[in-house]
Amino acid sequence: MNIADYKNKVLRLEGSKDLMAQQLEKQKAIQKAQTDRMVACEEALVFVQEVAQRTQEQLTIHIEDVVNTALDTCFPGEYQFQLKFEVKRNKTEARLVFLKNGYEIEPMDASGGGLVDVASFALRIAAWSLGRTRNTICLDEPMKFLSRDLQPRAGEILSEISKKLGIQFIMVSHVNDIIQSADRVFEISLNSKGVSQVKRQDA
Repeated sequence: MNIADYKNKVLRLEGSKDLMAQQLEKQKAIQKAQTDRMVACEEALVFVQEVAQRTQEQLTIHIEDVVNTALDTCFPGEYQFQLKFEVKRNKTEARLVFLKNGYEIEPMDASGGGLVDVASFALRIAAWSLGRTRNTICLDEPMKFLSRDLQPRAGEILSEISKKLGIQFIMVSHVNDIIQSADRVFEISLNSKGVSQVKRQDA
């Protein structure tokens, strides 16, 4: 091998070295961009988690307030409702917790279904109030699973929630205690020809 061959070999090696240096710089730039993106994603994730946490806290306060208002009106000091957010299978789930004397209970076993009736009604109202809809809700036989002795309190619940959230309830009911809680009452009956007649009771 002569000197010219060595020179050519050196030149080829220098060219390879320059190419490798360029590829190294390119890979460094790619790595930096990926690192910057990862940092940005981590910061975004922290931000989203903080917003989600604040949203959950606000939801918890609002929903618990509405449900506990209804429960305390019907069962004074007897039951407490809590909304707990838990992460399961990488998803956030809400767990509805009912307490009696500080101990968690199964709501279906309490008060013959009346507890569930009151709580489910209050939960529907709480969920409704989070949206941007009109303030009128139609109810068909609300609180029908409450025992007869608690029916007067059902009327108080409806009245209290109506005032607290500014909701107008239009109800269909045969329960006298709930009817008595209404601001206006209309009696609907069928005449002998099968035609509905509407009469205002307090008129």
